[in-house]
Amino acid sequence: MGTLVNISIYEKDNDLAQRATQKAFNEIERMEKLMSTHFPNSEISKINASAGFQPVPVSPEVLEVIGRALYWSEKTNGALDISIGPVQELWAFDGDQPSLPDKNSIEQKLSKVDYRKIQIKNETVFLMEKGMRLHLGAIAKGYAVDRAIKILTESNIHHALINAGGDLKTLGRRPDQTAWKIGIQHPRKPESILASFSLTEKAVATSGDYQKYFDHEGVRYHHVLNPKTGNPVPGAMSATVLTNTVMDADALSTALFVMGAKKGLAFIDSLADTEGLIVDQNTSPHLSKRMGELENFSLEKFKEDLSH
Repeated sequence: MGTLVNISIYEKDNDLAQRATQKAFNEIERMEKLMSTHFPNSEISKINASAGFQPVPVSPEVLEVIGRALYWSEKTNGALDISIGPVQELWAFDGDQPSLPDKNSIEQKLSKVDYRKIQIKNETVFLMEKGMRLHLGAIAKGYAVDRAIKILTESNIHHALINAGGDLKTLGRRPDQTAWKIGIQHPRKPESILASFSLTEKAVATSGDYQKYFDHEGVRYHHVLNPKTGNPVPGAMSATVLTNTVMDADALSTALFVMGAKKGLAFIDSLADTEGLIVDQNTSPHLSKRMGELENFSLEKFKEDLSH
């Protein structure tokens, strides 16, 4: 998935912990092989190869992820769009050498981006136009973490935390019954914490302009693309969402980044059990209405950094 995955387990039975950890990693790897376009035989690669030609039978897992992505696409008016694949490939953020595409190329590829042309029917997925391509970078990693947490639960693990490059979920509390202490990375100071809070049985995901990017003539070009323009979204450095599943947090952090502070946080406020935080281009944090009510929530370290 192009990121490091860390699984922290508190368990007296070391053999049980080792077995559960291995099963969880195996499940994450299985999800990657189903959904990553880096694997030519993945179900997503097969869907892309059959665009405009025929529907492709898919597993329940892929069906669930695509179905949920389409749900959020509708709710966010396309701020999240997994048919962004043709434009993502043009920018090549997933490769070794991302590059700045010309305007005409972007416009040409944008004509193939439209989540409404993704058809789910009888356990198959069909891209209605030739040249369409799915890219699940905004949702699949979160789903993989959810699956891994499920494996740990089924393995009789009661205290755990999985972190996949900022997409994380807690299982139970720490052994001393305190909540997990979570820190959100400062978008310009990797060694500093932007915000911190305590968390139990919740999911967190962050989308940031610092995760995959390149600089060209003094301008930062990052991997969070606006599905309407095909260009990196201006105006934000990072967006973090807390909710019940990592799949939803992953999708919503991307949508929040694309929608921006005003529209995005109004949308987050309309959702149950969901909080959000977005950092604008001036490094100013904006919070959803209930974010500050989280247990032990603090922006103090962030305020300290600003004062220096």
